[in-house]
Amino acid sequence: MGRKRNPERDNSLKRYIESGGKMTIEELAAAAGVPKARISKWKSEDKWEDKLKEAPKKKGGQRGNKNAAGRTPKKDGNKNAVTHGAFAQAGIEDIDPEKAEEIKAVKPGGSIEKMTEELQSLLVRKAYLEGLLQQYTAPEAEGAFYADKLVHMAVPKTLEEVQGEQDSGIDTGQVQDPEGGTEKLKTAMKTIIKSSAFDRAMKVEAELNRLHGRIIKQIDSIKSYEMEERRLSLEERKYQLAKQKLTGEIIIDDETEEIIDDLMDGD
Repeated sequence: MGRKRNPERDNSLKRYIESGGKMTIEELAAAAGVPKARISKWKSEDKWEDKLKEAPKKKGGQRGNKNAAGRTPKKDGNKNAVTHGAFAQAGIEDIDPEKAEEIKAVKPGGSIEKMTEELQSLLVRKAYLEGLLQQYTAPEAEGAFYADKLVHMAVPKTLEEVQGEQDSGIDTGQVQDPEGGTEKLKTAMKTIIKSSAFDRAMKVEAELNRLHGRIIKQIDSIKSYEMEERRLSLEERKYQLAKQKLTGEIIIDDETEEIIDDLMDGD
């Protein structure tokens, strides 16, 4: 009966692939608790390099990059990831209630419900951005700075640090690997990128200027649609009158183009 396969043989291969081939023989040997020569033998016999090339590529940012760690907003309207707010998706609940009622009352005539809804959405966004601009240009905002981004860099812990934690039973801090690996990481550097109230106000104002153009274009489209509707209605009336004149249902004065007798009214 053959000797039972050492489970660390497969575990070492898994660690090697998860590290993208970056773990050294020494690191793998320490993690598996076997001599370096044993790792070298496994690596050669099991063709680790071939399996590394066949392994699926992982999605996401570079190893150690924590730009979005713990800051993913929920889909139910959470605005944790919003910075200056110029590009945030605003709803009717995000603006002043009185302004919201005014926008809801915007209902142009005609069968243009979709165009009306689009105009209302643009007006909601305009009111939301105007509120942000007022916030960033208020006297109390002068000299204020806002955190736009947190860049969190992490590096693998050394073997000495890992061993020291195991001996002392105290974890000095571990950062979760965003790629799902089992390697222990530690924070190397945190960088907070900030912007002033003036910077944010400029971004919001630029977005407002673009939005004004879209609102004007939408209003023009609604007016053009209504004018076309009236033109078609008039053409339809002219057609019906011409048809009734030809069939003798009505008599029209050729000079004044007024109806002088409507035979449909009775005998």
